Amino acid sequence: MRRGECMTTVVEQRMDFKAASQAAGREWNDTPWQATLRARGTKLANELDWPDSRAERPWKYYDATQIGLTPETPLADVDVTIAGDAAGYAQRFGDAKGEAAETIARHAGTMVLPETDRLTALHYALLRDGVLVNVPANVEVAEPIRLVRSVSKAGVSTPHTLIVTGANSRVTVVQEYTSSDEAIVALPVAEILPGPGAEVSYYCIHSWGARTKVFAHQRFLGAERDAAFHNLHLVLGGEVVKGHLESTLRARGTASELLGVAYGTGESRGDFYTLQDHIGPDTRSDLLYKAALRDSSRAIYYGQTRVGLDAKNADANQENRNLLLSKSARADSDPVLEILTSNIIRASHGATAGPVDQEQLYYMQARGIRPRDAEAMLVRAFLEAVLGRVPNEAAREELSAKLEAKLEQA
Repeated sequence: MRRGECMTTVVEQRMDFKAASQAAGREWNDTPWQATLRARGTKLANELDWPDSRAERPWKYYDATQIGLTPETPLADVDVTIAGDAAGYAQRFGDAKGEAAETIARHAGTMVLPETDRLTALHYALLRDGVLVNVPANVEVAEPIRLVRSVSKAGVSTPHTLIVTGANSRVTVVQEYTSSDEAIVALPVAEILPGPGAEVSYYCIHSWGARTKVFAHQRFLGAERDAAFHNLHLVLGGEVVKGHLESTLRARGTASELLGVAYGTGESRGDFYTLQDHIGPDTRSDLLYKAALRDSSRAIYYGQTRVGLDAKNADANQENRNLLLSKSARADSDPVLEILTSNIIRASHGATAGPVDQEQLYYMQARGIRPRDAEAMLVRAFLEAVLGRVPNEAAREELSAKLEAKLEQA
């Protein structure tokens, strides 16, 4: 076993989450579809093992048995705020009535399946927090919908975000997660289903506390022709933020853009697995993840781009760039291509990791800029280049302000 790899012990005591699941269901006053989905998640959570770092490549560098989740882990309360001029297009699962309730029942748990792994099964078994964003056909929502989820007490939290839109609609959602410095395990799930010709932008800010471990699953399902998805994860906090992000490009002309920015300090760890899955013809995907790492922080990236036999004229790009700002910071990157057809426009990938360019530092210092200020300017420019790709001005300004506040703490 090479340095930095983890070995998960596969022999473990079987756990029973039935009582915890029932308590969550009583507290949330489950509807029939919720009870069915919860029972399915509970059964799988009891049957499945933790992910095995020896057998499952996305878990190579993390021992899932160290997460610390047991049936006795308390359910953490989550404060949910829905804000913005367009907040009327979003509502909590428990408040949904009529057509909105039917939309949730029809789509929740159909993109990120409980069968994905034990953590996802636990998300559904312990589910107590859901928000639906539902935009009708031919509606363009100009202002971002803002979701803020805050966890204040120790325990496990299970935020669920479901975005379903009609044909030719446009919407931008900015979601921020915050937590206290207590021991918290967060299991967020996001499911995104745009209609034909629709465009969804979903930007996620991770402002977690220093003792929060995050295991997030997200999936965009491009099931309708010319549907588009723009996504960015801004990682500014948390002990561990581990993301499993998928773009499924099934229908002709579907497209996804996956962006990531991480600023690591202390011993924080950002660990992302991405899948750009080209299934249908004329599909496009672009990925750019950047991390700037101080102290003993670490960034891990494992990305797959898969181009299937029927994905004619696919255009796929994948880049991971890491800036190491201390001798003890570390980045591991493994971009992978799996191409099953020769009839493509592009399938490219790249990864880099290294310190700040010394020539650039020298150039700036020669013009009277102090070394610390020069480095800070280069780090800011390195990360802001990703945020500059966010087209919605209000969303871009909010993301930049969050990043700037974090950089000023350094």
